[in-house]
Formats: sequence, structure tokens, C-alpha cells
Amino acid sequence: MREPGGRAYGPSTYSIAGADPEANECGVAVQSKFLAVGAFVPFARGGIGAVATQAFANITYGPRGLDLLAEGMSPEETVAALTSDDELRAHRQVGVVAADGRSASFTGAECYEHAVSATGDGFAAQGNILTAPGVVGAMAETFAATIGPLAVRLLEALDAGERAGGEKRGMESAALVVVRPGGGYGGNNDRWLDLRVDHDDTPIDALRGLLDLHTLYFGSSDPADLLDVDTDLRAEVTGILQRLDWGDPAAELEESLFTWVGWHNLEERWRGMDQLDPLVLRELRAARPDGD
Repeated sequence: MREPGGRAYGPSTYSIAGADPEANECGVAVQSKFLAVGAFVPFARGGIGAVATQAFANITYGPRGLDLLAEGMSPEETVAALTSDDELRAHRQVGVVAADGRSASFTGAECYEHAVSATGDGFAAQGNILTAPGVVGAMAETFAATIGPLAVRLLEALDAGERAGGEKRGMESAALVVVRPGGGYGGNNDRWLDLRVDHDDTPIDALRGLLDLHTLYFGSSDPADLLDVDTDLRAEVTGILQRLDWGDPAAELEESLFTWVGWHNLEERWRGMDQLDPLVLRELRAARPDGD
């Protein structure tokens, strides 16, 4: 798209592409005053890397960049190959990170200021139409300092960018993508996490809520947190299921609880009747009828 004066514009935004080589994860977090930014900016491929393409975004940078990384090009070489023959490269912004943590970022000279790029071990951060250059610096510092899964580090970096001033035009949509080989549902693809908030006044907060739900439904139980099902806990679980009128009254408790767990999409946290994930117990207690 172009404004009346002829200058190019598009998903003006801030983003961070990141990699966690130990977990073999790559991903992108992005926020923009643009509808459904997750459909345009983030691209990632398990075991290969991640690309964020924005400003007057060239969407082909995503799949082409991942193909170049897969062929063995470095992030710097990938950025150079993408932009060298692009007549509108002065209006482009792109960040590339390889699965091993190498990174590169490009900001064209004609991107709306403040337009900034920053790279480091495991990340490429970039933004345009920013309230201040420090927005990208805040993302970079937060990503480097945060401990935890890649999804958490990316989201914390995005939030830091917003707290540092964010985009001049405000907020509208956000997205978070994390991939790893075989990480998708059923192990049949690499899409471990693909969350989008397409239109919201506070999209980063909404995205954080979605990440919490993803952790609940798809996260693994920590063996150290599992609760031994003693007589008291068994009686409590039995009572809740009875008050919910759940399952066949003649069925064994384990069968009834397993059915309830699966019905509420918590099967990833099922560990049998001897031990119970505390998040399953939390959700079961929350489901009790009002007043119980």
C-alpha cells in the first residue's frame, strides 16, 4: 500500500525473532497497529529459523528467507539475498534468526522513524513508527535477561517494547509463534505454538492470556508438583464429580475423572489416579457448582 504522497507503508510494528538452540525452538513475537498482524509478519520453521518481515512488508521474505537458511546461508547472507534485488528495500524491515542463534536484521533508509534494528545472540529485534529508538533496545535487553521457555522470553520482550513507548499509532493486534521439529499437535508438524490476537485494545495482555491457556492445555506436568492422591484428596475429587453429576455413577473413580479430564482438554496432564496435576485439581475445583 502507499500513502497519498507515494510513500510505501504497511504493517508498521515492532517484533522480535528468537531462537533457543538448547530447546531447538525458533519463533517470533509481534505487535502492531494493524489488523491481524500475525497473518503477515511472523514466519518460522522447526530446526531452521525464524523471519519477521514488516514496514512495507514483503511477505515473500518469510518463506524465501527460511528456504535460504535451510540451504545453509547465514542470517546475514539471507538478508542480503532478500534485499539486494528488491527495488523497495528502502521501505522494508526484516529480522532473521537461525536455529543455532545467529541473527541479522535490516532496516531500510525510508522506513518511518523511529525505525531501528538490534541483534544479539539468539535474537533479531526491529521496529518502525516507534515513539523512541529505545523501544527496540528494551526488547533486546529483556530477551537477553529473561530466563524461561522461548515463548515467555519473546512475549516479555514484546511487553518491554510496549512499556518503553511502543508504536506511535498505538496497538491493535499481536501474535506469538514458536516452532520445533515434531512439536505440533500429535507430533506431525513443527507448530508448537501459534497464537494470534487480531483486533484488541490491549493485544499483548490478550496474548499473554492465550499463552497461559496454551500452557494449561498443552504444557507438561512437572513431576515435582504432582499431588499424591491420598484418602482426603480422593474423597474431595469424588465429591466434586458427584456434585457435577459427571459420568456413570457405577464407574470407577479413575474412569470418571479421566473422562472429565479429556472432556476439558486436559489430557496432556493426566498422570493416572495415584498422582494428580495441581492444575487439573484447580480446574476441577473451579468447575464446582456455585455455592459448593
